[in-house]
Amino acid sequence: MKNSEIAVEVAAFYGRAAWYWLAKHRGISNTACVVVASMILVLVQYEPAAAQNLDALQNAADRLVQFFTGPFGRSIGAIAFIGMFLAAAFGYWSWGALLRVGGSLAGMFAAAELVDFLAGTGA
Repeated sequence: MKNSEIAVEVAAFYGRAAWYWLAKHRGISNTACVVVASMILVLVQYEPAAAQNLDALQNAADRLVQFFTGPFGRSIGAIAFIGMFLAAAFGYWSWGALLRVGGSLAGMFAAAELVDFLAGTGA
């Protein structure tokens, strides 16, 4: 066997052992939080070079927000509310679940305005 094959097998063995240890000790969620927080810190520090431009990415993100908070998102939200209300009224769904999903929909529609308010760019 080559040294690279041995190194891959050893890494796989130790990786599997670490995974089982984390699963047994419920450390996966803590590890995931640390990894996500580290990734966020790295991404926040990102500044494009002078020759780079992020306008295309910004425009795509703006269009995605407008798609979900515009007429399409409002129509889907209304259909969801009607369906959930009827299901709860006839006993097929709980009223608590209706409130949870309704709060999630309200948060989705308020997210863009909340970010504008916190950034200080709102009207």
